[in-house]
Order: sequence, then C-alpha cells, then structure tokens
Amino acid sequence: MQNGNFHTHTKRCGHAIGEDEHYVKAAIAAGMSELGFSEHVGYPCIDKPGERMLYRDTNDYLASVNALKEKYKNEITVYVGFEIEYYEDQIDFLHTLRKKCDYMIVGQHCRNVYGDGYDEYCDDDGVRLYAKQLCDCMRSGLVSLVAHPDYFMLGRRNFSAACIQAAHEICACAVECNIPLEINLNGLRYGKLMYEPEDAYAYPYRAFWEIAAQYPIKCIYGYDAHQPTTLLETKRISCVQEVLAGLPLTMIDTLSIK
Repeated sequence: MQNGNFHTHTKRCGHAIGEDEHYVKAAIAAGMSELGFSEHVGYPCIDKPGERMLYRDTNDYLASVNALKEKYKNEITVYVGFEIEYYEDQIDFLHTLRKKCDYMIVGQHCRNVYGDGYDEYCDDDGVRLYAKQLCDCMRSGLVSLVAHPDYFMLGRRNFSAACIQAAHEICACAVECNIPLEINLNGLRYGKLMYEPEDAYAYPYRAFWEIAAQYPIKCIYGYDAHQPTTLLETKRISCVQEVLAGLPLTMIDTLSIK
C-alpha cells in the first residue's frame, strides 16, 4: 500500500466529480496517511472550462482544502497544491502562486496556455518541445513531481528516435534536479491503443520506463484521481506493475514536499 497520493483533482476543473471532503474520506478509507490535492491551475489570461479550474475559483479551492487540513489533521495529512503546465509567458504568475500553496506538480498537456494538446497529435517536433518544457520546469524550482512524463504518447502511435531522445532528456533532468517521476495509474482508462509494433497503454508506456530504469530516478505512483472512489482502487497498482514487470525502478511511497 502506498502511504499517500499527491495527484488529486476536484470538480473545479470541470472533468472531475465529487466534493473535496469526499476525496479526504476516501483516502482515509484506503488507509492513506497523506493526501495532496493538485488541481489543474487556472491561468489569469484565459479560461478553459472543462480542462482547468477557472482562475477566479483559485481562492475558493485554497480555502476549502486548507479547511480540510485542519478538520482532519488527526486522521490524515492534507496538502494543497496545483498541477501546472509550464509556459514561458506565465513564469511570473506561477512563482507568485507557488507562495500560496504547499507544492506543485507539472503535468504538461498542451504546447501553449491557450491549447494545442499533446494528446491530440504529437509529432517528433512536439515531442522535442514537450521534453524542453518539462526540463525547463524542473530547473525552475517550482515543482516537486513530474506527472505522467510519458503523456505525449497519447498523441502518437509509435515510439520514435525522437521519443527515445526525449525520454533520456527528461530522465537525465529528473536526476539533475532530484525530482521524482510519476507512474500514473489513470492512463489505464484509455484501454490499450493500436501502437506499433503492438497494442499498449498510452501511459505508463513501457518503452519510456525502460529508459527511466537506466537512471537513478525515484518513482512514485499517482492515482490522478478525478473522483473519490479512484483512491480506493488499489488494483490499479498491480495492473501497472504487470506493464512494467522486470524493470528495476526505484519506488518511493511518499513525496518530499518542497
């Protein structure tokens, strides 16, 4: 059993369900000692309903989770954070927001703050940009974790030479910055996709983690919970372990909040 989960959303993002308190109760029921909320950050320059929390809901989110911290402090340690996407034109905003929360994780979904998702289509140039954005983010000092580092595979159907190079860059940077990589437990929901040479889950994508296993990287499971009951589905870990069987990955069961 993992001590906690540090990738947890709320209904504010528009594609999750459940009350904030229900996530806390589910984590306690699952035997977790820590729960980190990491809602998709809302950017002041644009609203993306259904994709991210609206910027105007930020203070409500912080107040709600901070109240749950106090209410359940004798049962579980609760942290409030954000899942960010790293864009050069939003750096000042992100550093200001970082002062208001316990931690941040990076989950890079789009090429720019306005959209253009890596899950829609990701050619080799897209993979190179994705790796650069993750590495720039890790070096910024903003984040404690890289969420689903193999997310770019949603927009591809093969693991090319550019993907191999990107994986090495991401992993080397994670070592340099001493930042763990998340083995995301929510990619299973897409089912196996028609990759070449064989069908596979988009993430965790084994070829990426074969490269990660060559580096002294710390890895942690992330439920990427978008509803409270996800935190009760511990079988997700065993399913992912089958995908990654035999790889000498160094697993940790808690996150160093920084």
